[in-house]
Amino acid sequence: MKKLKESVGVLYNIIAAHKACLTDEAAHLNFNWKAEAIEVFITQKERHVMSDDVGSDLTSCEVLISRHNNYTTSLNSFKENIESLTALKNRLIASQHAQTKALKQRHTDVMKRWNTLYAESEARKKRLNTALAHFNEIEGIFQTFAEKASQFNGWYENAEEDLTDLIYTSNMDECKRLREEHTAFVEALSQEKREEFRELTEIDRTIRSHHVSVNPYTWFTMDSLEDSWQSLLRAVKDRDLMIEKETLRQEQREELRKAYAQQANNFAEWLAATKQKLTNNRHRLEDQRDLIEGKHEEIKKRRAVLREIEDLSAHLEQNMIFDNKYTTHSTVTLAQQWDQLNEFTRRMHHTVTAQIEAQNRTGVDEDELKEFTLMFKHFDKDRSGRLDHTEFKACLRALGFDLPVPSEDEPDTVFESILDCVDFDRDGFVRLEEYMQFMISRTTENVASTDELTEAFRSLTEDGNKPYITASELYAAMPPDQAKYCIDRMEKYPDVPGALDYTNFTKIIFQNNLNNSAISTE
Repeated sequence: MKKLKESVGVLYNIIAAHKACLTDEAAHLNFNWKAEAIEVFITQKERHVMSDDVGSDLTSCEVLISRHNNYTTSLNSFKENIESLTALKNRLIASQHAQTKALKQRHTDVMKRWNTLYAESEARKKRLNTALAHFNEIEGIFQTFAEKASQFNGWYENAEEDLTDLIYTSNMDECKRLREEHTAFVEALSQEKREEFRELTEIDRTIRSHHVSVNPYTWFTMDSLEDSWQSLLRAVKDRDLMIEKETLRQEQREELRKAYAQQANNFAEWLAATKQKLTNNRHRLEDQRDLIEGKHEEIKKRRAVLREIEDLSAHLEQNMIFDNKYTTHSTVTLAQQWDQLNEFTRRMHHTVTAQIEAQNRTGVDEDELKEFTLMFKHFDKDRSGRLDHTEFKACLRALGFDLPVPSEDEPDTVFESILDCVDFDRDGFVRLEEYMQFMISRTTENVASTDELTEAFRSLTEDGNKPYITASELYAAMPPDQAKYCIDRMEKYPDVPGALDYTNFTKIIFQNNLNNSAISTE
């Protein structure tokens, strides 16, 4: 039994030793299997880290970086297999495995390949990050070029539109402003915009130096921008020619304005000077008459000058010129002033002639006539040749007329009777000739009988001896309102068309006891 027990113990030891050998061998086989799996993994991953592909642009580079990040994650996840292999190696060495030397060598080779793989992975990551920075720089350049190109093109389109707009100015000042604006634009083009274009050229040169593809942020290229720039320079030259033509056109229009203005201003000055000379005429009545007649002839001749001014005005209108800073006188106002001066001269001649005839016929002193005239002009503040009723009443009082002041509710019968003589149509005004006739009649009582009045009318007829008178003869010898007064009241002369009976008219006048001064016999 003792031997049996000893044999069983030996057997147990043999079994334990065999088990230990089997366990070590299993661990060895497991080590080799793990080492082989790791080597296969490393072999697969080596193809990735050895690649030189970093992408052709930012997007492709970012895709590769994303893949590499996944790759790095897989490496980090695989580290536990390396750690497991190392632990197994250490256990086998600790158990003094027969293949310890081979195990150490195998582990060393695997770790070398693993560390190399890890280093290559970091190196590829660095290459990708370097490429990413490079592509980001290019992307920034792309964006800068796109932004500046867009701004330049927007400015170019607006500038081209302005440069190709039709030019039409209405005067030289507008043309001058247009020239100044264009000059300022050309200066900005030569300085600011040329510098911006130079910056675009430099950016494009930088882009080309990187040998990259088409800019994804814009369809503008430096070639298209260069074409736009050259087109703009041509448009500037064309604009220069357009402004030169417009300037020449406005210079011609300006000459037309000046020609009209010179004639119109001279004519207006002549009108004012002539009226002033006639108004300030202080000579003897005969000299006044001669001056008035001379001026009247001059006025009629000056109508031709007015026609020339009207022709110039028509020429201005044909050229669409409606403004003129060189004059304030229009042909309408000049024609009105000429008509007024002509009528004023005619009335003055009639008044002075009437005064001369009254003086010759009645012996009225010329100084007294001058006093009447001066007094009228004193109250004629606006030099219109007429007095309103208030001014006329003040003039009469200044001349010594005893005009009572009626109470508020009483009619001014005395003054109203005088107005019946001088303001027939009651238009509210007394003209110089009406006033003078009234003053002469009041001073001389020059018409004393129907015979004298009849003879006065007879003297106005064509041959001075007709028993009738015509409307044209009355208008030629009397102020229009007085002539109309007589025509409205004279009966038709029988058997003579257009003839008026002045004999019966004078009888009616005296029968009605009207004031003699109401009728002009001149």
